[in-house]
Amino acid sequence: MKTLITGGKSAQALKILKAFTTDQVLLGDYGEIPSFASDQYQFVSLGERNDDTIAHNLLNTCLDLEVDRLLPLYQFELEAVMRSSILFQEFNIHVLLPDLHHFPLYAPEEVVDKQNWAVFDRGELLYAAIPADNLSVLGKEKALNGVFYMYETVNKQKQSLFTIA
Repeated sequence: MKTLITGGKSAQALKILKAFTTDQVLLGDYGEIPSFASDQYQFVSLGERNDDTIAHNLLNTCLDLEVDRLLPLYQFELEAVMRSSILFQEFNIHVLLPDLHHFPLYAPEEVVDKQNWAVFDRGELLYAAIPADNLSVLGKEKALNGVFYMYETVNKQKQSLFTIA
C-alpha cells in the first residue's frame, strides 16, 4: 500500500512512520522539499500552499503518485479534505480522518501528553506509542480513523486529532 502523509518535513510526520512499516510512504510538504530518500520513505513536493485548492491539489498528487491512503496532518488541510472525502473515495483513496459528522468530537485541542498517540484505520489499531489493552476495542467501538492523541479526563478516555498547526 502507498501512503501519503502531509507535513512531511515535520518531526511529527517522522514519528508517525512507525505505524506504516509495511507501506511505501511518501512524506509530502509544501514549498521546498529535501531530496533525501530512504528505504522507508521518500519526500514529495505538494507545490506551493494555496488554501483555495488544498483538496484538489492533494487529490491530484494522490492520483499522480498512485496513492492508496492519505493522512493529512496540517490543520489547514482537514476541513477541505473532509468535505472532499467522497471524491477521494471515488478514486479509491482512503483518507485517514474522521468523517465530517464525527470530526467535531475529535477537534484538535491543546493536549498535555503528546507522547500518547495512536493510529487507527477504519477502527483497526495500526500503532500505539504507548500500548494499552483497551485501544483495539476502543478503536472498533468508535470506528476511529486517523491519528489521535489519547488521554484521560475525569474517568473518561478521550481522543483528539493529532495535527500540525
